[in-house]
Amino acid sequence: MTVTTEGLANIQEKIIRENFERSGPFFLSRDLHPMLDCACAPEFATYKAAGNDIDAGLDVPLSVPFNAKLREEFFGGILFDRDQHRHFMVDHTAYGILREAAQGRRTGRELLDFADHTNDASEVRQTLGSLLQNNLLGPRDTDTDTSVEHFAARDLSLNYLQSPIIVEVEVTYGCFRACRHCAYESSPEARIPGELTAPQWGAIFGKLAEAGVLIVQLTGGDPLFRDDSFDIVEAADAAGLSVYIRSDTAALNMQSVERLKALRGLWHVGTSIDGADAQTHDWMRGRGAFDMLRERVGILAAAGIPVAAGATLHKNNHTTVREIGRRITEFGAKWFDIGFLSPVGRGVNLRDLVLDDGEIRASLDLYLQGVRSGDYTPSHSHYVRRGQANQPFADLTDLVDKLPYLTEWPFSRMRLDPTGSSYTAGKLKGSDFSGGYNLQDNALAHIWDNSPNLAQLRELGGGGRIHSLDYRLLRSSHEFM
Repeated sequence: MTVTTEGLANIQEKIIRENFERSGPFFLSRDLHPMLDCACAPEFATYKAAGNDIDAGLDVPLSVPFNAKLREEFFGGILFDRDQHRHFMVDHTAYGILREAAQGRRTGRELLDFADHTNDASEVRQTLGSLLQNNLLGPRDTDTDTSVEHFAARDLSLNYLQSPIIVEVEVTYGCFRACRHCAYESSPEARIPGELTAPQWGAIFGKLAEAGVLIVQLTGGDPLFRDDSFDIVEAADAAGLSVYIRSDTAALNMQSVERLKALRGLWHVGTSIDGADAQTHDWMRGRGAFDMLRERVGILAAAGIPVAAGATLHKNNHTTVREIGRRITEFGAKWFDIGFLSPVGRGVNLRDLVLDDGEIRASLDLYLQGVRSGDYTPSHSHYVRRGQANQPFADLTDLVDKLPYLTEWPFSRMRLDPTGSSYTAGKLKGSDFSGGYNLQDNALAHIWDNSPNLAQLRELGGGGRIHSLDYRLLRSSHEFM
């Protein structure tokens, strides 16, 4: 693939050079830049190369064979499959072909003719072949009503995405549990004044959708803790967003699961498992939590709702990471991920359980052994690629720099607290409040472009991920309090 970097800012050129210079229209280097690698996407680890024969698609109208959103970005664009909740980062040639296909009844030959005006003919043909081979384009099916919503770029000179791919929404700090390691110190009594109502959240979800946001992650606390929680979930779905719910699952029963199943845009439910047995899990989360988790995950799986479960690793459970993954997979989870205990929130009382460098490496090695053996499937493509390549991390800096759950994405994510105020990430809780960046009163683009914390973190990262250590250092700065 030929990619031009002429006229790009330094960060843009760096991202293009390190991630996009490879054969094919998809950007799939081993360790994608955080601007691109920011959602569950294990299927991105491999893709089909372009076939030599594309004649079958030349003289028939072609279209994107699923409901989609197409966003223009400085590197080309993002094609988001609304039906399967997948996003594909594509180069300029692929973006141009997809944009034209979305606008009307264009045959493959017409798409080639259009793209040939500004691109090398052989590259255009190869790109069209890859799009057909990977089922991102196909013969138009007159019996299937699909649509592609297009979002043109507002400013291609930005050193970050045009808008967040994912917005994390803290519905409430209230939670059915008071877990020992909770960074937010959530509990049944942890509600704060000014939590937005379901209609207010509905208006914000509309703003997000209009700005091209693809996914909303509902979190907390427990986003299902409130009496109107399911109204809020349905409001996110009604706005046309892909919905990811991060919950302890205590609020779920057969009736509420059916309500979730009726959502058009439900991506999956995320939950947590902290031990391969009740004793270890319940020590962190409370008596009976393990048995409830088994029951709730089973109900969700039986209803056909995908479940992603994450384990927070510490000195008492990290050697059993493969057993934990196998256990939650037996319960019915589709994906299993890991994170590491941080001494924040209630976790400050568990400093003695924080893993050292060697234990982190050892637990990662065990986890990847399970990936390679098929014990479980990660929700993040990063781990799939690492597991397939059997490539260890060079050192701890490299490890921290590459792990999706130790770092944050100021280039592609934003977080809202229960009042609708923005901040950069969980480790910088409350940092934007003084700036008045509340999505009820401001356009998303204004917050995305002008948040001082986002700007400083982007500069600090220099186009790369932000280490957890960087967040801890920033919390000690007055301007980030």
